[in-house]
Amino acid sequence: MTHIAHGLAAALYLLASLLGAVKRGRTTRSVIWLLAIGALVHAVGFVDLHFQTPPIPLGSFPAALSLIGWLTVVAYLLCLGMDPIRAGAAWVAVGTGLVTVAAGLAIRWQGPPVAGLESSPAWSHAHVLLSAGGFSLLALTSLAGLAYLAKERELKYKRSPRLLLPSLEGLDRFEHVSLSVGFPLLTLAVITGFVWGADRGISPWTYHTFWLLSAWLVYLLPVGLRVVRHQHGHLPARSVVLGFVLLVFSYVGIRLLGTAV
Repeated sequence: MTHIAHGLAAALYLLASLLGAVKRGRTTRSVIWLLAIGALVHAVGFVDLHFQTPPIPLGSFPAALSLIGWLTVVAYLLCLGMDPIRAGAAWVAVGTGLVTVAAGLAIRWQGPPVAGLESSPAWSHAHVLLSAGGFSLLALTSLAGLAYLAKERELKYKRSPRLLLPSLEGLDRFEHVSLSVGFPLLTLAVITGFVWGADRGISPWTYHTFWLLSAWLVYLLPVGLRVVRHQHGHLPARSVVLGFVLLVFSYVGIRLLGTAV
Protein backbone atom coordinates (compact mmCIF):
# COMPACT_ATOMS: atom_id res chain seq x y z
CA MET A 1 0.00 0.00 0.00
CA THR A 2 2.74 2.47 0.95
CA HIS A 3 4.52 1.98 -2.40
CA ILE A 4 1.32 2.63 -4.35
CA ALA A 5 0.47 5.69 -2.24
CA HIS A 6 3.92 7.23 -2.63
CA GLY A 7 3.89 6.59 -6.37
CA LEU A 8 0.41 8.09 -6.79
CA ALA A 9 1.28 11.11 -4.62
CA ALA A 10 4.45 11.74 -6.65
CA ALA A 11 2.44 11.49 -9.89
CA LEU A 12 -0.11 14.04 -8.61
CA TYR A 13 2.66 16.43 -7.50
CA LEU A 14 4.45 16.20 -10.85
CA LEU A 15 1.16 16.61 -12.74
CA ALA A 16 0.54 19.79 -10.72
CA SER A 17 4.01 21.06 -11.67
CA LEU A 18 3.36 20.42 -15.35
CA LEU A 19 0.01 22.19 -15.18
CA GLY A 20 1.65 25.14 -13.42
CA ALA A 21 4.38 25.27 -16.07
CA VAL A 22 1.80 25.32 -18.87
CA LYS A 23 0.10 28.25 -17.15
CA ARG A 24 3.46 30.11 -16.99
CA GLY A 25 3.53 30.16 -13.21
CA ARG A 26 -0.14 30.98 -12.67
CA THR A 27 -1.46 29.15 -9.64
CA THR A 28 -4.88 27.87 -10.66
CA ARG A 29 -7.39 25.99 -8.55
CA SER A 30 -6.51 22.82 -10.45
CA VAL A 31 -2.88 23.05 -9.32
CA ILE A 32 -3.93 23.62 -5.70
CA TRP A 33 -6.39 20.73 -5.77
CA LEU A 34 -3.79 18.37 -7.24
CA LEU A 35 -1.36 19.33 -4.48
CA ALA A 36 -4.01 18.89 -1.78
CA ILE A 37 -5.14 15.47 -3.09
CA GLY A 38 -1.50 14.45 -3.45
CA ALA A 39 -0.87 15.44 0.17
CA LEU A 40 -3.81 13.31 1.36
CA VAL A 41 -2.60 10.28 -0.60
CA HIS A 42 0.93 10.90 0.63
CA ALA A 43 -0.31 10.97 4.24
CA VAL A 44 -1.88 7.53 3.76
CA GLY A 45 1.40 6.18 2.41
CA PHE A 46 3.38 7.70 5.27
CA VAL A 47 1.09 6.28 7.97
CA ASP A 48 1.26 2.87 6.30
CA LEU A 49 5.05 2.85 6.84
CA HIS A 50 4.37 1.95 10.46
CA PHE A 51 2.33 -1.10 9.41
CA GLN A 52 5.04 -2.62 7.25
CA THR A 53 6.73 -5.87 8.25
CA PRO A 54 9.01 -4.94 9.90
CA PRO A 55 7.78 -1.36 10.55
CA ILE A 56 9.94 1.37 9.03
CA PRO A 57 11.22 3.58 11.90
CA LEU A 58 10.50 7.30 11.78
CA GLY A 59 14.21 7.90 12.30
CA SER A 60 15.13 6.06 9.09
CA PHE A 61 16.16 8.00 6.00
CA PRO A 62 13.22 6.86 3.79
CA ALA A 63 10.63 7.84 6.42
CA ALA A 64 12.31 11.18 7.10
CA LEU A 65 12.52 11.93 3.37
CA SER A 66 8.84 11.11 2.92
CA LEU A 67 7.92 13.31 5.89
CA ILE A 68 9.93 16.24 4.48
CA GLY A 69 8.14 16.01 1.14
CA TRP A 70 4.71 15.83 2.77
CA LEU A 71 5.35 18.68 5.22
CA THR A 72 6.63 20.92 2.42
CA VAL A 73 3.33 20.58 0.57
CA VAL A 74 1.33 21.05 3.78
CA ALA A 75 3.36 24.16 4.70
CA TYR A 76 2.77 25.58 1.23
CA LEU A 77 -0.98 24.96 1.39
CA LEU A 78 -1.16 26.58 4.84
CA CYS A 79 0.68 29.65 3.52
CA LEU A 80 -1.61 30.21 0.53
CA GLY A 81 -3.08 33.24 2.26
CA MET A 82 0.21 35.03 1.61
CA ASP A 83 0.25 36.13 -2.02
CA PRO A 84 4.00 35.77 -2.64
CA ILE A 85 4.03 32.02 -2.06
CA ARG A 86 1.08 31.30 -4.37
CA ALA A 87 3.26 31.87 -7.42
CA GLY A 88 5.60 29.06 -6.34
CA ALA A 89 3.09 26.23 -6.71
CA ALA A 90 4.79 24.66 -9.74
CA TRP A 91 8.22 24.78 -8.07
CA VAL A 92 6.89 23.33 -4.83
CA ALA A 93 5.11 20.61 -6.80
CA VAL A 94 8.15 19.53 -8.83
CA GLY A 95 10.41 19.60 -5.77
CA THR A 96 8.10 17.54 -3.58
CA GLY A 97 7.33 15.24 -6.49
CA LEU A 98 11.01 14.37 -6.90
CA VAL A 99 11.48 14.02 -3.13
CA THR A 100 8.48 11.67 -2.94
CA VAL A 101 9.83 9.59 -5.82
CA ALA A 102 13.17 9.34 -4.01
CA ALA A 103 11.41 8.41 -0.75
CA GLY A 104 9.40 5.69 -2.50
CA LEU A 105 12.55 4.21 -4.05
CA ALA A 106 14.40 4.42 -0.74
CA ILE A 107 11.55 2.58 1.00
CA ARG A 108 11.61 -0.15 -1.65
CA TRP A 109 15.39 -0.59 -1.64
CA GLN A 110 16.20 -0.03 2.00
CA GLY A 111 18.17 -2.66 3.85
CA PRO A 112 17.48 -4.04 7.32
CA PRO A 113 16.75 -1.45 10.04
CA VAL A 114 19.80 0.10 11.67
CA ALA A 115 20.34 -1.28 15.16
CA GLY A 116 19.53 1.20 17.90
CA LEU A 117 17.75 3.62 15.58
CA GLU A 118 14.66 3.62 17.80
CA SER A 119 16.48 3.04 21.09
CA SER A 120 15.45 6.52 22.26
CA PRO A 121 12.10 7.03 20.54
CA ALA A 122 11.26 10.30 22.30
CA TRP A 123 14.47 12.00 21.20
CA SER A 124 14.56 10.38 17.78
CA HIS A 125 10.98 11.37 17.01
CA ALA A 126 11.56 14.90 18.29
CA HIS A 127 14.69 15.25 16.17
CA VAL A 128 13.07 13.93 12.99
CA LEU A 129 9.87 15.96 13.38
CA LEU A 130 11.74 19.19 14.15
CA SER A 131 14.22 18.57 11.33
CA ALA A 132 11.50 17.84 8.79
CA GLY A 133 9.45 20.85 9.88
CA GLY A 134 12.45 23.18 9.74
CA PHE A 135 13.59 21.72 6.41
CA SER A 136 10.15 22.20 4.86
CA LEU A 137 9.80 25.84 5.93
CA LEU A 138 13.37 26.67 4.95
CA ALA A 139 12.70 25.10 1.54
CA LEU A 140 9.93 27.67 1.07
CA THR A 141 12.29 30.36 2.38
CA SER A 142 14.91 29.47 -0.22
CA LEU A 143 12.23 29.44 -2.93
CA ALA A 144 11.26 32.99 -1.92
CA GLY A 145 14.96 33.92 -1.90
CA LEU A 146 15.49 32.59 -5.42
CA ALA A 147 12.38 34.39 -6.64
CA TYR A 148 13.62 37.60 -5.01
CA LEU A 149 16.98 37.36 -6.78
CA ALA A 150 15.30 36.59 -10.12
CA LYS A 151 12.85 39.49 -9.74
CA GLU A 152 15.62 41.88 -8.73
CA ARG A 153 17.66 40.87 -11.78
CA GLU A 154 14.68 41.42 -14.07
CA LEU A 155 14.14 44.92 -12.69
CA LYS A 156 17.83 45.79 -12.73
CA TYR A 157 18.35 44.88 -16.37
CA LYS A 158 14.79 45.88 -17.41
CA ARG A 159 14.03 42.49 -18.89
CA SER A 160 10.57 41.34 -19.82
CA PRO A 161 9.35 38.89 -17.13
CA ARG A 162 9.36 35.20 -18.07
CA LEU A 163 7.50 34.23 -14.91
CA LEU A 164 4.75 35.97 -12.99
CA LEU A 165 6.78 36.78 -9.88
CA PRO A 166 5.37 38.71 -6.90
CA SER A 167 6.75 42.07 -5.79
CA LEU A 168 10.14 42.31 -4.10
CA GLU A 169 8.45 43.57 -0.92
CA GLY A 170 6.09 40.60 -0.80
CA LEU A 171 8.87 38.06 -1.41
CA ASP A 172 11.06 39.69 1.21
CA ARG A 173 8.22 39.65 3.73
CA PHE A 174 7.47 35.97 3.17
CA GLU A 175 11.17 35.14 3.37
CA HIS A 176 11.32 36.90 6.73
CA VAL A 177 8.24 35.14 8.15
CA SER A 178 9.22 31.62 7.02
CA LEU A 179 12.81 32.10 8.21
CA SER A 180 11.54 33.29 11.60
CA VAL A 181 9.76 29.96 12.09
CA GLY A 182 12.04 27.59 10.20
CA PHE A 183 15.32 28.64 11.81
CA PRO A 184 14.16 28.02 15.43
CA LEU A 185 12.90 24.59 14.34
CA LEU A 186 16.28 23.85 12.77
CA THR A 187 18.01 25.00 15.97
CA LEU A 188 15.89 22.66 18.09
CA ALA A 189 16.57 19.86 15.60
CA VAL A 190 20.33 20.34 16.03
CA ILE A 191 20.00 20.27 19.83
CA THR A 192 17.77 17.18 19.92
CA GLY A 193 20.07 15.46 17.43
CA PHE A 194 23.02 15.89 19.78
CA VAL A 195 20.97 14.66 22.74
CA TRP A 196 19.72 11.66 20.75
CA GLY A 197 23.27 10.71 19.79
CA ALA A 198 24.50 11.07 23.37
CA ASP A 199 21.57 9.00 24.67
CA ARG A 200 22.48 6.22 22.23
CA GLY A 201 26.07 6.31 23.47
CA ILE A 202 27.56 7.31 20.13
CA SER A 203 29.54 10.35 19.10
CA PRO A 204 27.28 13.12 17.78
CA TRP A 205 30.13 14.39 15.58
CA THR A 206 29.25 12.81 12.25
CA TYR A 207 29.33 14.03 8.65
CA HIS A 208 25.61 14.71 8.95
CA THR A 209 25.95 16.91 12.04
CA PHE A 210 28.97 18.70 10.53
CA TRP A 211 27.05 19.80 7.44
CA LEU A 212 23.90 20.43 9.46
CA LEU A 213 25.84 22.77 11.75
CA SER A 214 27.43 24.40 8.69
CA ALA A 215 23.96 25.13 7.32
CA TRP A 216 22.86 26.44 10.72
CA LEU A 217 25.84 28.81 10.86
CA VAL A 218 25.10 30.11 7.36
CA TYR A 219 21.50 30.77 8.38
CA LEU A 220 22.81 32.92 11.24
CA LEU A 221 23.80 35.53 8.63
CA PRO A 222 20.30 36.30 7.28
CA VAL A 223 18.84 35.99 10.79
CA GLY A 224 21.41 38.47 12.11
CA LEU A 225 20.97 40.83 9.18
CA ARG A 226 17.20 40.91 9.61
CA VAL A 227 16.92 40.90 13.40
CA VAL A 228 19.98 42.92 14.41
CA ARG A 229 20.58 45.24 11.47
CA HIS A 230 17.03 45.21 10.03
CA GLN A 231 18.59 44.72 6.60
CA HIS A 232 16.64 43.37 3.64
CA GLY A 233 17.44 42.68 0.00
CA HIS A 234 19.72 40.43 -1.97
CA LEU A 235 22.26 39.54 0.75
CA PRO A 236 19.76 37.78 3.06
CA ALA A 237 18.19 36.16 -0.02
CA ARG A 238 21.53 34.74 -1.15
CA SER A 239 22.28 33.55 2.37
CA VAL A 240 19.06 31.56 2.73
CA VAL A 241 19.66 29.90 -0.65
CA LEU A 242 23.23 28.94 0.32
CA GLY A 243 22.05 27.69 3.72
CA PHE A 244 19.44 25.49 2.08
CA VAL A 245 22.02 24.01 -0.31
CA LEU A 246 24.11 22.95 2.70
CA LEU A 247 21.00 21.68 4.44
CA VAL A 248 20.11 19.48 1.47
CA PHE A 249 23.66 18.16 1.36
CA SER A 250 23.56 17.30 5.07
CA TYR A 251 20.49 15.10 4.48
CA VAL A 252 20.91 13.74 0.97
CA GLY A 253 24.38 14.52 -0.38
CA ILE A 254 26.31 12.63 2.27
CA ARG A 255 24.19 9.54 1.66
CA LEU A 256 24.85 9.70 -2.07
CA LEU A 257 28.55 9.86 -1.25
CA GLY A 258 28.20 6.98 1.18
CA THR A 259 29.34 8.97 4.22
CA ALA A 260 26.14 9.20 6.25
CA VAL A 261 27.81 8.01 9.42
